Amino acid sequence: MNLRTSPAALAVALATPVALATPMALTASAAGAAVPAAAGPTEFIVDTTSDAVDADPSDGLCRTASGACSLRAAVMAANARQGSTITLPAGHYRLTIPPDPRKIIGDHPDPATGDLNVDAPTTIRGAGARTTVIDANHLDRAFRMQADSRLSDLTITGGTAVERELPITDTGGGGIANGHHMTLRRVAVTGNSAGYGGGIFNIPGSHLDLIDSTVSGNVAGEAGGIRFDDSGTVTNSTVADNRVTNPGDRPGSLAGYGGGIDIRGRGPVEILNSTISGNSSSDGGGGINIAPAYLDSLPFPIPDVVDLPLGRLTLRNSLVAGNTVDGKAADCKKAFATIASEGHNIDGDGSCRLTAAGDLPSRTPLIGPLADNGGPTDTAALLPGSPALDAAAGCPATDQRGVARPQGAACDIGAYEHTTRPLHSHRDQEW
Repeated sequence: MNLRTSPAALAVALATPVALATPMALTASAAGAAVPAAAGPTEFIVDTTSDAVDADPSDGLCRTASGACSLRAAVMAANARQGSTITLPAGHYRLTIPPDPRKIIGDHPDPATGDLNVDAPTTIRGAGARTTVIDANHLDRAFRMQADSRLSDLTITGGTAVERELPITDTGGGGIANGHHMTLRRVAVTGNSAGYGGGIFNIPGSHLDLIDSTVSGNVAGEAGGIRFDDSGTVTNSTVADNRVTNPGDRPGSLAGYGGGIDIRGRGPVEILNSTISGNSSSDGGGGINIAPAYLDSLPFPIPDVVDLPLGRLTLRNSLVAGNTVDGKAADCKKAFATIASEGHNIDGDGSCRLTAAGDLPSRTPLIGPLADNGGPTDTAALLPGSPALDAAAGCPATDQRGVARPQGAACDIGAYEHTTRPLHSHRDQEW
């Protein structure tokens, strides 16, 4: 599905849930006996990497015309049995059914074509982000979430948002368009593109919990990695190497801002023990941009002089460094918002204006490039001599990779815990 959105408007379009009737009709079995079409939650185990529709979405069974259970068929069946779990074995699940060209303008969710429409609370579990890959094949975005969802241990890539739920706006959510409460755990969202929110677009009324995950290499005209129009948390995660380029056809700050993360709502956003690095934008906030309701579009010097805390971002034990605007260091930018520090953060160029105990503003972090440093998703390793080493406090029990914290006298700032010993994961797997 596609999401074309003007910043504020996109949210409205996706925020209105599409009412899907839960099928309760009776169907006839082969023997002619009537059985309930859809019962309570169940587990669907996908057994093919092909992209095929469910033969009968109303019966609550994952079964294509050939009798297999595809990812698309499992999503369609789970929509009839809320609370179900979809289990995805290792494999490359490439979407091959393009969106219906008659339905790409306006809000016309169609689970049988284009992106995967999650319309009922659903859990989707892969076998690991390096082995279970959902590839949207540049036909559309991968997912549109219209109900609460939990995704774990998989990669989402190849999304190119095509549909325009709001006809007058650009597309939103290259990998995922989220309209409810979504939790991503040990997930990689990489190599997606959209007009807004190259990796993930969270509309007003939604919430994102990003845990032990990586959002990288996504591209947009605004909000390269993640767009928040409401609340969310980023914990033990890496947002890196995302890019925003102003397409030149939008007024004010509707383009060119928020290379890594762009916050446009008034809900609280927290970044905890995370790394925001290597992101870029053409106009402002290479790493993080926060400006509710595009108030940064007001003429200069109003956004710099008026200090109304309408938006709120909290940073703790996090590393924000190596981000750029037009090639120059620019980690943070805010307007009509507060960037509040709970301590022990590194801000590479000082633009986040961090002053709490343990903060290290204007410090070179000494981190490596995004890479496979062990663990389920890519991270940016701390190099020897990094000021982030042993400089945090009150960290989670493990880092993004599952390495126990601390490894030294204290835990490290950011998503990565430095160790000189072989990697051993101490994390108990959660769903």
